[in-house]
Amino acid sequence: MCSVDWSMLLEYIKVLFSWPPVALVISVLLVARFRSAIDDFLKRIVEGNIFGQVFKAVPPPQQSGSTGAKQDQLIIAAETTPPAAGGQQAEPQDALPPELAGDPQAPAAVAFVRANPGQTVIEYKKLLFAYNSERLFVRIFGTQIELLEFLASRPETPTPLPLLTQFLDEHHKKANNTEYQLRDYVNFLVSFGVISVSGPENSFEYRITQHGVEFLSYIKSNYPTSWNDRSF
Repeated sequence: MCSVDWSMLLEYIKVLFSWPPVALVISVLLVARFRSAIDDFLKRIVEGNIFGQVFKAVPPPQQSGSTGAKQDQLIIAAETTPPAAGGQQAEPQDALPPELAGDPQAPAAVAFVRANPGQTVIEYKKLLFAYNSERLFVRIFGTQIELLEFLASRPETPTPLPLLTQFLDEHHKKANNTEYQLRDYVNFLVSFGVISVSGPENSFEYRITQHGVEFLSYIKSNYPTSWNDRSF
């Protein structure tokens, strides 16, 4: 039978629960629990005196690259944009139109637009162009895209209406329907601003517009494998 040296066992227990081992365990637990906070504090230290235990750190609100950088960029831009010449601040909630009332981001957005009117118009035009291009792309026929490509190949040369008949004939053949008339077929593209018409009524001439050139570029960039795969 194994005998136990109780005096030796008590000595081990006393050592185990003495201050240095317990302090080590507590230190490990504290570091594990508050690691992110300690990490953040160490990054903000600008002065220190280890043995004198004197430290100086940048306050969290002044620290660059904080989690606030993940906030909505529009709000950040609006809040950091200098006031307009008249010292105008963000629009108060009660002065917003009903459609924006209750939206917490609306005042900052309105302030950003007022402080950056040029950039806002540029972004609006990009968005409007993409919207109208998508509207046209879901409705346009494949033969009408071929018509645009034909006009794009001769941008400086006005094209008479009879020369565009070949594209409508191809459409009739593919659709197995001849109800679509030439004027309507072409005027659909005119209504979207991708081609322009000039000349007297009995001898209209057509050119592709800059909007039409950009539309072709848009569908080729966004639909590289299917832009010319439309029906009819």
